[in-house]
Amino acid sequence: MKKWILPLAFVLLLITGCGNEAESGSVEETEGENIIKIGSSPDGYPLSFQEDGEVKGFNADIYNAIFDELNYEIEWVMTDWTGVLANLDTGNVDTASNFAMTPERAEKYTFSDPYYNSKAAVAVAEDNETIQSVSDLEGADVGTILGTNFQNVLNEEYPDHGGEIIDYENNEVVYNDVIAGKIDAYLYGREQLLAMINDRDIALEIAGEPFGVQPVALPFKDTPENQELISDINDVLAELRSDGTLAEISEKWYGMDIYEEETE
Repeated sequence: MKKWILPLAFVLLLITGCGNEAESGSVEETEGENIIKIGSSPDGYPLSFQEDGEVKGFNADIYNAIFDELNYEIEWVMTDWTGVLANLDTGNVDTASNFAMTPERAEKYTFSDPYYNSKAAVAVAEDNETIQSVSDLEGADVGTILGTNFQNVLNEEYPDHGGEIIDYENNEVVYNDVIAGKIDAYLYGREQLLAMINDRDIALEIAGEPFGVQPVALPFKDTPENQELISDINDVLAELRSDGTLAEISEKWYGMDIYEEETE
């Protein structure tokens, strides 16, 4: 039997070639990791919403600014809000859009710095003369979106309101039920309500002053990798505040600089 003896140089060439292929594969894998999955609902105008196959909105613009700077590509995972929470819990998404920082949620997640403060408000039909403020909600049927934190905010701020809270899965049904008189009011974010009323001619009006300020941030599972990412996110957020980018995004979607309110 003949024995084949390979020249040493050829063996080294084979080893080097294999090494290059492995290195190339790791680069592609690293590039693949520069994707962040963000859970959101498709009807959260003006925060994040889907239109013509594209995700737009106040939150979307802020996230694009952050992750463009960090060289991440955003992959949006759109479901109703209960689906967003489930995907975050199971790890199907890395983080979630428009997530209020609460003590309860802090037991499960670690957060970036907040990028704005959400305020709750009550919207009623334009011809409603009974509910002029949150203090008039005693015994009223109030709609809110299932899984959001607004019911907790109402209970904390006005524990004696005594009204029934009715959970809905999407905004449009709530609007229609309030306008039709099926329920008395809608409890939701002040910014979202203002935008819907002003930009989309929803026949509602806000009753009284906003209440229950809640910081909003990006939630993550507490891992060393996520802690490093959060640190990078916080650095970029600080830059976006200082250079006026956040204020510009606010003016674009709300016609006002909501960050001025935070400094008052």
